[in-house]
Amino acid sequence: MRTPRPFRLLAALAGLLLVLGTGCSASREAGPGAESSTSGTWTFTDDLGETITLDRTPTKVAGLSDVVYSLMNYDLEPVASFGYSDLATDPRFAELDTAGIVELGTTYGEIDVEALAKAAPDVIVTNVYPTDAKGAIDRTQPLYGFKDLAQQEQVAAIAPIISIVMGGSAADVIKRTTELAVSLGAPADSGPVVDGKAAFDRASTAVSEAATSGVVTQPVYAEAANVYVAKAPDDPSLRMYADLGMTFVEPKTDAYYWDIISWEDYDTIGGDLVLYSQRGFGPDQLQQQPTVAATPAAKAGQLQPWVFAGMDYPSQAAYLSQLAGWLTGAKKVS
Repeated sequence: MRTPRPFRLLAALAGLLLVLGTGCSASREAGPGAESSTSGTWTFTDDLGETITLDRTPTKVAGLSDVVYSLMNYDLEPVASFGYSDLATDPRFAELDTAGIVELGTTYGEIDVEALAKAAPDVIVTNVYPTDAKGAIDRTQPLYGFKDLAQQEQVAAIAPIISIVMGGSAADVIKRTTELAVSLGAPADSGPVVDGKAAFDRASTAVSEAATSGVVTQPVYAEAANVYVAKAPDDPSLRMYADLGMTFVEPKTDAYYWDIISWEDYDTIGGDLVLYSQRGFGPDQLQQQPTVAATPAAKAGQLQPWVFAGMDYPSQAAYLSQLAGWLTGAKKVS
């Protein structure tokens, strides 16, 4: 889920500048994918086609909290993170041990470069968002999580940056994130990778079965000024849920990713089940808005959290299970 604030929309564009660190090299090769190791080296080609080659498998990983979270779900232990909030208040990390993670910043674009250098990561992981529905990547803009290209270059001077594209279906993003985790040492044939995939498959089936009810879902990020209605084809998670059979409200405009709706027009959005982004207004704040409280969905109490589940099998399996339950319990009211 991409939070629709102007500076984040700019930061969610992409370009990858790799500065070679001591004992490693970076070269450009065609096509993303994990590479086999030879002569004790480690290589990984990210989603921008950048191949990182090190003389050993990285053991110290830093990066965007969104990606760090998924790596932790595969039993990896990152050394540092940065993002848009502190780990203590990010609900995703509530059950994870974050004591060993150096927090480099708790506001978007805030990265303590000196602290990062001290953590001495082998690689740094982050995301990059497309700029349109066709999946275009703007390489003149910083990767997600960076304030600007100058900051990104400072970070890349410490360790190579690996980018995972947050486009298309989450099914593909999860696969790529899992490939990265396995490349970094997560067992491919046991533990969270195998168990998580099995749980993910079961939960996906449950969502598909529950979605046959025809309940229409409204995914929103709400703040004081406006309501942002996400478009399922443009958000990886929503696109995957739609592929599983979920029905979402129809877009109002041709704009990419979000329809921006005024509070006065909120009741024109429609939908039976509201999924509210945890990064914006919560259910109490939503119900305080007259145009929300008057809708059938709100009157029926059908407001549930839109969790930015990690792009990994365990966390997506958990959220899909919740979605299946909400869809099963929801009634068609609009």
